[in-house]
Amino acid sequence: MPIRLRAFLYALFALLVGGLAYLLGVGSFLGQRAEASVLDASAFEADPAGPLRLVSTTNVLIALAVIGIIALWVHGILRTVSILAVSSLAILASQVLKERWLDRPQLLEFDAANTFPSGHMTVYAVLVGALMWALPASVRWLVMLLSTALLCVVSWQLLEYGWHRPSDLLGALALSLLAFAVAAWIGPRKSRRGQRRPGATGATTNRIASIVLTIGGVLLVLGALVLAAIAASSHSDALMLNSGEIALFGASALTVRTLAKLCP
Repeated sequence: MPIRLRAFLYALFALLVGGLAYLLGVGSFLGQRAEASVLDASAFEADPAGPLRLVSTTNVLIALAVIGIIALWVHGILRTVSILAVSSLAILASQVLKERWLDRPQLLEFDAANTFPSGHMTVYAVLVGALMWALPASVRWLVMLLSTALLCVVSWQLLEYGWHRPSDLLGALALSLLAFAVAAWIGPRKSRRGQRRPGATGATTNRIASIVLTIGGVLLVLGALVLAAIAASSHSDALMLNSGEIALFGASALTVRTLAKLCP
């Protein structure tokens, strides 16, 4: 399938996922009730260790600068500009959507501020996509595996420490995927002249990593849906939290796999 057509279809899919996450998780009574159970089971931590502590405007700018230097060295100016532009716009869009455009209807007894989409999850998903586009294709399989592990840790922290609801994280992943899909759809196709494509071994390894993430992601999402049904029938907040965490593990794996497929 041509890369532009694939990118267009992925962009539509990301819009669908993000829209459904908002409508079902934020805009429906059952969704708000289920996510309230997730928050009730979480143990709020105002200053957690790990990846969440690293998110700041300064650190994000430093990370983008480093990624830009790598992209400039490996691919040239066109890819670098594309990476930095799409990354900056996606992070900005997450804040505008959350603070200005999207509302959280008060369907339960308590009033809750809108947290859709998650800014922290958007930052990490965008940086993952940017790094994958910046590095050579020969190491993409390693970036995919490490990035999946990182996004799983971030999603676990955001849910376990009560910072966000599952729909917030799913919306952030969808927004990041949408941004890179649009960039792949309309952006330049060529890298720096002479840039080498991965050899047979590298291409095979990338393909294996993609298959592993696809199968693992689908199984995790399906398992999470089963666990959510059990949690709802048994009225278990703890199981509902676990199902949300597992679902986001699967969604993280599938997002990384798709970002890799979108690499020019």
